[in-house]
Amino acid sequence: MCPGRDARRCFPPQARHVVVSVACQQGRERDFSGVSHDSVRDLARLVAGRGEVITMSPATVQRILAEMVRKPHRVRYWLTRTDPEFERKMEEIITLYLHPPRNSRRLCIDEKTGIHALERRYPTLPMRPGQIERREFEYIRHGVVDLFAAFDVHTGQVFGQCYTHHSNVEFRHFLRGLRARDPDRRWHLILDNASYHTKPEVLEWCAAQRPRITLHWLPYHGSWLNQVEIWFSILSRTCLRRASMGSTREWRDVIHRFLATWNAHFAHPFQWTYTGKPLAVSHRQFDLAAA
Repeated sequence: MCPGRDARRCFPPQARHVVVSVACQQGRERDFSGVSHDSVRDLARLVAGRGEVITMSPATVQRILAEMVRKPHRVRYWLTRTDPEFERKMEEIITLYLHPPRNSRRLCIDEKTGIHALERRYPTLPMRPGQIERREFEYIRHGVVDLFAAFDVHTGQVFGQCYTHHSNVEFRHFLRGLRARDPDRRWHLILDNASYHTKPEVLEWCAAQRPRITLHWLPYHGSWLNQVEIWFSILSRTCLRRASMGSTREWRDVIHRFLATWNAHFAHPFQWTYTGKPLAVSHRQFDLAAA
């Protein structure tokens, strides 16, 4: 042991490098079988006997990692871009948003599947001074509802239909109902690559509507380009999150009432505040082109 209260100074830089090196190693043969992530205590055991380190306490390991701004307890997800045409598809959608074709409607279409009809076992206790709303933890499941929705980019109006399944059969039924509300105007439909969107039956129905219907496919993992996803977030926060439903029929009625309320009182076009590099670059390109 080193004398004095600050034992950290007893470890030379090489020992500190050993700690960081062991903590940052990936793909190495695991020292402890079945362990996928090392705790600070595990790291202290692993660095012991390596280099100039004879023994080191977990607290010292933690201090070294903190000083070196290493946080092995944290993880951040990221997604590998696999679509070779990502840029082209992205710019096509952004162009459609920024420069809409005349005499046409831009409709963002998607599904919110697996909406669980959950009934709380006991009533919710309302908020009161000094106490937040309290909800019963236990619930009863009554099945799921699938919502198909089309968001009008220009007006913010939403057309939605609830189903018990989500397949190309329900999707074609949804498209026919949507078309019946606006049979003459040209449509530009923004869709993702879900399997039931690309079924031959769906593509054949859309092809029979040409040139009144044009399909625009989102790039893979490009759901952030679909504005109906913003509306789904609003739906979840203001309608679904705190509801307690005793059946799927009751759930469908509530969702359809929310759709009517949204279209009557809250519908508006969205103004994105996204400032990510892909969209910002495209904005500059289109602004220069317009100038």
